Amino acid sequence: MKFKFFGTEIYVSFLFCAVVCFMLAVDRTGLVIPTLFAVFIHETGHLLAMWAADCQPKQIRLIPSSVQIVRSFSPKRCGEAAIAFCGPAANLVIFGVLTANYFIFKSEQSITFALLNLVIAVFNLLPVSGLDGGTLLTLFVAHFTDIYRAERIVRIITAVFAFAAFLLGVYLWVSGTVNISVFIVAVYLGVCSLIKK
Repeated sequence: MKFKFFGTEIYVSFLFCAVVCFMLAVDRTGLVIPTLFAVFIHETGHLLAMWAADCQPKQIRLIPSSVQIVRSFSPKRCGEAAIAFCGPAANLVIFGVLTANYFIFKSEQSITFALLNLVIAVFNLLPVSGLDGGTLLTLFVAHFTDIYRAERIVRIITAVFAFAAFLLGVYLWVSGTVNISVFIVAVYLGVCSLIKK
């Protein structure tokens, strides 16, 4: 499904809808909707930074593994570091507001949603390819060397994180606590470490 929103083409894949419906159907924790909303806040932070920099994205693709923002502009011109940081920053702002709300009104829902936003912010700030932290680290390292070497360094760091996540998954499995999500993260990071930009 495709449609235009303020001049940006939005593409929603069938598999994305199917995965969301499946998650909602099997969710017993009640955390799927708050998590999806926290991801929406994260991506909105990126989009607001792009629009503030007068760099409207060409297309937004909602696919099962991620939200892809297709750009038709120069990252240097638009402040790539600011755009990358504004996604986690949006989650951190919501975390701060909801944590304050928890201490004032003692709302358990507030602290749960606050922690979800914190987890999404911290995860996206990991210095690995495919995440905002990887983009920030690449831009930082590129100040001291060329961009290709910086990307290669970040891919190596990503491979180390993938291997560590895999070992953690094996450890949890051997200790009797199977956590499939750790293996999914390990595979995702492993794939990201192999992809050249």
